[in-house]
Order: sequence, then structure tokens, then C-alpha cells
Amino acid sequence: MNSQIRTDIKGIERFIFAPGADENKLHLHISEVGAGTRAHAQHEHEGQEIFFVLSGEAEAEVGGEKHRLKAGEAIQVEGSILHGIRNVGKDSLRYAVIIAKT
Repeated sequence: MNSQIRTDIKGIERFIFAPGADENKLHLHISEVGAGTRAHAQHEHEGQEIFFVLSGEAEAEVGGEKHRLKAGEAIQVEGSILHGIRNVGKDSLRYAVIIAKT
């Protein structure tokens, strides 16, 4: 088996999938949004999701509960509960999104 190399994953220059890796079970991308904005509206989906803040200040909302996050902090959510993340800082927000599908 050969590794698969992708260069089309949001925010990641080069992503290597080693033999046996299943990109349909685990997903990673990097998002960046300007001050006062979000990448998209709150949403629901299958599986678990982690937001890990790389830089900036964020507010994650999960089922109506709000959590402030800064660089080096993360939150894990159940995807079937309405959730989202937005930039509440003055500078750009950069964060990793990890989704494990069931």
C-alpha cells in the first residue's frame, strides 16, 4: 500500500494519509476568520468535534451554552447538538477542527 498525499485540505499545506488511514472516519482542517466573524452558522452533524484554538480569542456555543477559548485551549462537542465557534477578539482567529465520525 502507498500513502496518499493531499494538498486540498483547508489550511493544511500537505496532508499525508498513511496506509490504512480512513479519511471518512477522522477529519482535520484549519480555519481562520477575521475579528467579529465566524466561518459558518451554528450547525449539527454526525460524530464528535474538537475546536482547538491556535491563535486569537473564540467563543464556542454548544446547545445554548457559551465558552470562551484562547490560544492553547480546546473544546470537544457532540456533533448532534447545535454548535459553532466565532471570533470574539480584535485579531484574526485561527483554529483546528477535528471531527471523528461514528
